[in-house]
Amino acid sequence: MKTAIYDAQNHRVSIEVLPDPRPGPGDLLVKVCRCGICGSDVSMTMDSPFTFASGQFGHEYSGEVIEVGRDVASHKVGDRVAVVPTVPCGACENCRRGRTMLCLDRGSASQGFGEYAVIPPKVAIHLPRSLSMADGALVEPMACGLHALNMAGFERGERVLVIGAGTMALSVVFWARRLGAGRVVVLSRSAHRAEQVMAMGADRVLGFDPDDRARVNEALGGPPHVVAECVGKAGMIGLAIDHAPAGAAVLAMGMCMHTETILPALCTFKEVRLLFPFGYTIDEFAQTARAFDSETISPDAMVTEVIALDRLPARLDAMRAGQGGGKVHVDPFA
Repeated sequence: MKTAIYDAQNHRVSIEVLPDPRPGPGDLLVKVCRCGICGSDVSMTMDSPFTFASGQFGHEYSGEVIEVGRDVASHKVGDRVAVVPTVPCGACENCRRGRTMLCLDRGSASQGFGEYAVIPPKVAIHLPRSLSMADGALVEPMACGLHALNMAGFERGERVLVIGAGTMALSVVFWARRLGAGRVVVLSRSAHRAEQVMAMGADRVLGFDPDDRARVNEALGGPPHVVAECVGKAGMIGLAIDHAPAGAAVLAMGMCMHTETILPALCTFKEVRLLFPFGYTIDEFAQTARAFDSETISPDAMVTEVIALDRLPARLDAMRAGQGGGKVHVDPFA
């Protein structure tokens, strides 16, 4: 099979041919249909403070079960699944507390940038028949917004300010609206994404003016209860804290790879809760798939480009050069 391989020593991604994988007695063999390119795929395959380990990668993916190990009863050939990329041990302290993404002995199912993946059944979440494979590959990033708002203790009627208009921002907007937000306002430099942001459930999209808090509060109908930073550039967490009133939750979701300077005393005087969400629980992942099934909007409208696997290395280089443009999906069989 063809698959993308990351060489951590040289920070290089290549497309290689490996033997077709075979499932063990307790495994599933999945034909990968779509895999999204995440911002972390861009930043963690280059020379940065955090990089992936060498080997296969790709964590936003969906596919079809084409072979089932003899000990597996939960799935059958032909099942359509979205894949949770972290394989929890189920026994460590973090797993017992439901923090499966932070499992102390976790394995990886990040094999989405390849034609096939061998995974354990517990990370293969059944997709409703109404969803496309593109929808299925969006379950993973969109579950992040649900987890973030759950961490913040979000309550119905609260006002949400989202800084940025990328995939993480859309995940917060999507869930804030569905969990009953009073108002949702997005600050964005990308005017061309306004229509998509509004379709996800935002009430207003404002041009990026970091000093105009009065304008933001007017659009929200009051100061925000939750501020989600979804840009990932230096200075953005500080901006989110500036916009946060007393007692607000600030969600740092941009996963900035650079040192960030904040003024702790400002956070203290406002009792701001600064949170750094990571991923989701398996239950939140499954809840996202169910939410997609019940929605009138089509999540796959977020996808702006579908490319063949052979184009992945060049597309990652282009994204590092600032040529993003939206959610890009890889079709390994295109």
